[in-house]
Amino acid sequence: MLLAASVYTTQNERLRQRWKMEGGLPPVPGQKVPAKQSTATEQPKVPLTWLKEGYRILPNEDLGPTMDDRADYYGVFVVYDWESRTRIWQSDWGMVLGNPAGYCFADGFLYMNDFEAGNIFRIAVEPEPGKLLQRISHPYFNDLHSLERTKRGLLATASGTDLVVEVDLQGNILWEWWASEHGYTMTPSGETRASGRGGEHRNRYYHTRYQTTHVNCATAQDEDERFILCLLFHQGTMLRIDRSLPAEKQDGELILDGLARPHSLEKIPGGWIFCNSLSKELVLLDDDLRLSGKIPYDGGWIQDCTRLPNGNIVLNDVDKTVLVEFAAPNWEIVSTTPYPSTWRMGELVVVPPAYEQGFRKAQMALK
Repeated sequence: MLLAASVYTTQNERLRQRWKMEGGLPPVPGQKVPAKQSTATEQPKVPLTWLKEGYRILPNEDLGPTMDDRADYYGVFVVYDWESRTRIWQSDWGMVLGNPAGYCFADGFLYMNDFEAGNIFRIAVEPEPGKLLQRISHPYFNDLHSLERTKRGLLATASGTDLVVEVDLQGNILWEWWASEHGYTMTPSGETRASGRGGEHRNRYYHTRYQTTHVNCATAQDEDERFILCLLFHQGTMLRIDRSLPAEKQDGELILDGLARPHSLEKIPGGWIFCNSLSKELVLLDDDLRLSGKIPYDGGWIQDCTRLPNGNIVLNDVDKTVLVEFAAPNWEIVSTTPYPSTWRMGELVVVPPAYEQGFRKAQMALK
């Protein structure tokens, strides 16, 4: 079995330095992971947004880098042979796909977000794993997080613009949900933020403290893709959006609240799982989205989790830079796999069996 992971950057301290400029985030109920919080008088005087240095808006057919080449900042994508806990493949995209984030396997390809540059790439798996084939982009893309294939195209969260968006495979908008158009207009910094509809956002920074929701995960609940589940980071909630309603009535139904910086909602057999990142726990739901269990974890910030084919669950602790595996049904820790301390690892996905061969052949070629 192969387990894939995106690594936002191989120089985590650079991201941490940028986030320190935000002055920390307000504490939330249920928070157990310690974090330095700044008081109102200590809040840094930084702007809501500013232009990214060295950013180029390129046509989709141009596969050149949209960000300047800063070799100490870009991330990688890695594939583990999970039985041996060894890395068998690693990307070398540099700043062309500089900061890998959410991704999915579909149509015989790998689709992947570049969160910093605001691009989605279609990538070969076989016979040349990692070959970039197509850029899919749109002016609304900013701080891209989750990504999944839908029947019509791709569903992504653009956390920087507080947007859940579905695009076709050429980047044309199929459906959009702007949080600020549905009542989420206040940022944690106390500023009112309007919808970004109609603007160009790929070339701008929006810090997390200046986003109204930091929506970071969206997925279709049902086979017809009528209902979209999404996690709102700042509010600590899960919403269900009914796309059959008129756009102005798609405010969303509150499914869960009282969460502490949730991430990574994933469908599993019999229900769902997600990270309650600051509460030191994974949360299990049944198919009707009712709480069915929790897996406590005495560690740091849980960025992501995924279920393995054998029923075990792996989480990514970014503070301790370790992958932790829990065995069903009692959820005891059965393995810990460290990764480089300079990495900011993001999303975990089990590589579907039909996609394994390309990475395994590439591993053989490297030997």
